[in-house]
Amino acid sequence: MSGSAYWNREIRKADQRSPKEGATKRLDRLRGVLRGVDPAVANRAWREVGDAVQKITERYTR
Repeated sequence: MSGSAYWNREIRKADQRSPKEGATKRLDRLRGVLRGVDPAVANRAWREVGDAVQKITERYTR
């Protein structure tokens, strides 16, 4: 079983349970990918993810 097939299946199952679980699985996958890159790149990616999540949160809390 390849890694991408595992994550695709796990994310699909989590999405069926709830959108929040699906998002959590996607962040787990991202965390695993960013673990192997340069820390500066990883920090920038996490900042961008945080900004995007903040925008989504603000949009749905109005």
